[in-house]
Amino acid sequence: MPCSFTDRRHGHSNGGRAKHSAIRLGPERLAFIGVIDPISPAIEAPAQVRDRILEAASIIPVAQLGTTDDCGFSPFADDTSTARDTAFAKIRARVEGTELAAKELGV
Repeated sequence: MPCSFTDRRHGHSNGGRAKHSAIRLGPERLAFIGVIDPISPAIEAPAQVRDRILEAASIIPVAQLGTTDDCGFSPFADDTSTARDTAFAKIRARVEGTELAAKELGV
């Protein structure tokens, strides 16, 4: 599961893997876990997103955990590989899955 760390003071990002990097995660950092694959046309189910978040929460403190997609949608203006409707459906699945995980985690 990919993740990147963002330093709250400087906005610095450092890519890595959750399990290996969580040990070095200091209190001044947040870990944003990629829970959506923007390349795949398949739309993730909210329960699938929830499960990815719960897996990450078993490694990373919940207060320092955030969700994102793996790399962004349409990084270039001429990129039409992901249809707009698909991108918004994937974003909706991320929001709904994050809400499911938050309820299960009690936050």
